[in-house]
Amino acid sequence: MHQGEIRQRVDVNYRLYTQTFNDKYSNSLFPLIPIGNLTTLIQYGISDRATLEPQGIPILRMSNLQANGWDFTEIKYVELEEETKSNFLLENGDILFNRTNSKELVGKCDVFSELGEWTFASYLIRVRLDQTKALPQFVSDFLNTQAGRIQIDRVSRQIIGMSNVNAEELRELLIPVPPIPTQQHLVNKMNLARASRREKLAQADALLGSLDAWLLEQLGIKIENKNRKKVFGLSLDQLSLSRRIDAGYYLPEHVQLINALHQTSVPLVALSDLCLAPVGGATPTRSEQNLYSNASDGVHFLRIMNIEPNSFNLDDVKHITSEVHNGELQRSILDENDVLMTITGRVGTAAVVSKEILPANINQHIVRLRILDNRCLPAYLAIYLNSSIGLAISNRGVTGGTRMALDYAAIRSLLVPIPAIDVQNEIIQRMLYLKNQQNHLCAEAEAEWQAAKLVFERALLKGA
Repeated sequence: MHQGEIRQRVDVNYRLYTQTFNDKYSNSLFPLIPIGNLTTLIQYGISDRATLEPQGIPILRMSNLQANGWDFTEIKYVELEEETKSNFLLENGDILFNRTNSKELVGKCDVFSELGEWTFASYLIRVRLDQTKALPQFVSDFLNTQAGRIQIDRVSRQIIGMSNVNAEELRELLIPVPPIPTQQHLVNKMNLARASRREKLAQADALLGSLDAWLLEQLGIKIENKNRKKVFGLSLDQLSLSRRIDAGYYLPEHVQLINALHQTSVPLVALSDLCLAPVGGATPTRSEQNLYSNASDGVHFLRIMNIEPNSFNLDDVKHITSEVHNGELQRSILDENDVLMTITGRVGTAAVVSKEILPANINQHIVRLRILDNRCLPAYLAIYLNSSIGLAISNRGVTGGTRMALDYAAIRSLLVPIPAIDVQNEIIQRMLYLKNQQNHLCAEAEAEWQAAKLVFERALLKGA
């Protein structure tokens, strides 16, 4: 670097991506306009405390904005004064940016289009466009292309394993802006690709969904016409008998599934009789530079978003040092064939540890189940915990206020039907076959989606 070359940015990412940025954007087919020149509002979200209790209005957080759009698995709520609410209510067409997250997710954006009153949290930035100049979906689609990511990666700054982009940097992001009819044409093509992708992913989900009915059949559990009522009555005797007053405990669908479980001829065994005492992870107390590093040579530090039904998602996995793994978190070190189960968020989601993810550890929202009884195979236990009945009994036991969680006593008392080993193996093989089919459909959907994004990009940037 020669004297006089540095103007405003000296950080590594900016220098690293500048040449690629220049190559991509040097032959734009349309005028390159900063987002700040297309907007009527750019605004950070609120920092008010949110809870899972449905009081107030729903608030979108950075965990709701994922790589491929919105994830409404866990929605929190916030109560706001009228003046604050009016200033921070979302409108259809607002673009929300993830300003702080992992390197892969920072800068991810999507267009808000939900019904009702919603607001957004401080780790998101709201951008409202002048739609006579640019369409929200067009801008969002462009920034989620490879060319868009280059700009975001170029300006993002990494601090203690997290990346950050601020509002001023968002203002400077360049958008190739064709006439509105051209924008709409490109958006229409992307919408067709989006719909095709959703259809394939729905087919993939349905494959594993078919496993549930088949599993119940193998276990001799019969359920006719699930009772999905959300409004129901209880007697004082029922409340006194269980000593629980939370409505979720008595949800008719859960009660029906649990009653059906007790009708099976397959032996029922409590988890406490199958496994060692469940062990939960913790947040390391050592300084934060040892935690949440994206370095590939660290120890996997698993969080609830890394655990999916019968598998792991390591796209956004964090790491800790071997020192913390073998020191402060030694009690929750994982071994092959340990079963992990989430106890907050998506309560009851389970997967079996394989060699490929070791060495690994877990945070406080996950428990490790280590089977000692040779009557039960780890993969079968995970499949059962992920089934409709497994999830019903797990979620029935959750307690808490702002963060609902399954406590250790409830975990130990969970009942598991234990069929013969050959039946367990048949269940496992069917799950593996369906999982393979699901992965194939998901890969096909992702390949088509990436191809559509590339076509979109090439219609705007000649250099692409």
